[in-house]
Amino acid sequence: MEPLDVFGWLTKEEWLALLRVGLGLWWLESVRHKDLRGFLRGDARGWVEGLAADHPLPAYARLLRATSLRSERAWVVTSWLVVLGEFAAGVSIAFGFLAFAGLALAAFLNLNYLLLAGLRDQGEQGQNLMMLLIAVVLFVTGAGGTWGIDAVLFG
Repeated sequence: MEPLDVFGWLTKEEWLALLRVGLGLWWLESVRHKDLRGFLRGDARGWVEGLAADHPLPAYARLLRATSLRSERAWVVTSWLVVLGEFAAGVSIAFGFLAFAGLALAAFLNLNYLLLAGLRDQGEQGQNLMMLLIAVVLFVTGAGGTWGIDAVLFG
């Protein structure tokens, strides 16, 4: 079957690869725009504690308190995991390197961000929903196989 040539410029696979690169860059921007020193020092903890105190999903609030919020050390570890996860997802998706793993990680992060806000409007819920939708579409269409390191390494 011949690849679909959309608008006579790029194939469907190439458009999806372009979307994949854009999503990866979006994740890298998520890392870049943070006050990394403050974030890694734990400055966001108070915000998360406030969300957990009034969370519409009590089970998720308990999970937060039992893991990330249980101690200062746990919060610092969580902060590092968030930054490293966003960076790894961004590099993986943008460069098409282990793209399926990067897309799965991105979906996991976006789901957690949606749950953290309790599905309430916290300003970035639309962004998280769109990033999740894009990750799912790219995952099911196999968009890592075009214009990426995976294509070079795994044919």
